[in-house]
Amino acid sequence: MTSAPAPSEAVAPGVPPVRQFALLAGVAVGVGLLAGVGASTFVWIEHSLQHWLWHTLPGHLGHEHAPSWLVVAILLTGAILTYLASQLPGKGGHSPLAGFALDITPDKVLSAALAALASLSFGAVLGPEAPLLAIGTAMGALAVRRGDQPVVQIMMLAGAMAAIGAIFGNPLITAILLLELAVIAGPPITTPPVLLSALASLAAGYTLQVGVADWSGLGQVQLGVPGLEPYPVLHLVDVIVSVPMAIVVAGVAMAARLLGAEVLQAVARRPLAGILLSGLAVALCAVAVSEITGGPVDWVLFSGQASIPDYLSLTSLGTLAAILVGKFLAYSISLGSGFRGGSIFPAISLGVVVGMMVGQVSGDYLSSSALAAAAISAATAAAMRLPFIAMMLGVMLTHPAGGATTVTAIVGTIVGLLTRMAAEQRWPSLAPPTLN
Repeated sequence: MTSAPAPSEAVAPGVPPVRQFALLAGVAVGVGLLAGVGASTFVWIEHSLQHWLWHTLPGHLGHEHAPSWLVVAILLTGAILTYLASQLPGKGGHSPLAGFALDITPDKVLSAALAALASLSFGAVLGPEAPLLAIGTAMGALAVRRGDQPVVQIMMLAGAMAAIGAIFGNPLITAILLLELAVIAGPPITTPPVLLSALASLAAGYTLQVGVADWSGLGQVQLGVPGLEPYPVLHLVDVIVSVPMAIVVAGVAMAARLLGAEVLQAVARRPLAGILLSGLAVALCAVAVSEITGGPVDWVLFSGQASIPDYLSLTSLGTLAAILVGKFLAYSISLGSGFRGGSIFPAISLGVVVGMMVGQVSGDYLSSSALAAAAISAATAAAMRLPFIAMMLGVMLTHPAGGATTVTAIVGTIVGLLTRMAAEQRWPSLAPPTLN
């Protein structure tokens, strides 16, 4: 956020604080409903368009799966559409390398949403969290567009929390994210009107997901990885191996960001040519991995969240290595080329692939569930520098296996964050994410 919300005294001078907080919370409920509808609509459109492009369209053309030429055509089309969206007011939103952006206003949100749709649905290796934040902040600003600036900024943050809940599912994760953002921003956010408004908005947005009475809601995200082996009791060997593995995972996540920054510099002078070449490169990575492994291009394309169960079931070290190389390159290129989206979930999927490779090397001595928890947390901590969110994602994605994965998730978080902090001394460009 360009400037953080002001303290409560600046919201409504002369009005008792308790009344201020209650009024803001009431407005935030409306903002949460607006943001929740906007976020759910975006997710539905993105999934529907993706399904049509990658499943329905190949079927109409007489193919069970998208042939190589169609993969290239779809990525190039997405690159062109993303570039066109970036020419609208708002310039397509922020780069995935820019961290969390909470300053997208109503006049910029159309460009940001269209650029993200053209990127995510058409195969860019990015996640949906960035456009959802954009939609949420825009809805917050729209709801109180004639209000005082502190109130507008508070509602932009409140809308962002409600919107991003559409992919995190569990509101506890979003609440932890709010607290981590408050730590980054400092005292201006850690005030009752800001925190209470954000929580009220989050509750309203989550209500839309779960429904009320006979209405089943818009659909609740089930945050978890199916198919994990049971892990009710901790094994010391899993903890020991998680430490070096988390260092490797963190290194992969940071290397992707560094390479993405190089791509960003390379395409800066000729953005259209750059994003077209990048779309071609992403397509070729996916096609190459598909040809080598015999698997779908989905193993490389998109955020990777839906492919995690496939990664967990793979038993070939060579297949996992091919996916790692292909997705790493495609992710790095997507980060810096001009495509729009978030950076969290692709980093998580890369971490899971590394964890499964370690599991294959070890044979039956290590638990894939424990390794997955550590890898998810290490990747998130290294990519975003948000330790509690990293730990929560590692726990929530692997909790079906058992409570013992919590320990390796915490280990992965600590090691991943320490690795990131150490790397920042060598590569200053790995700066902590800021609130834009």
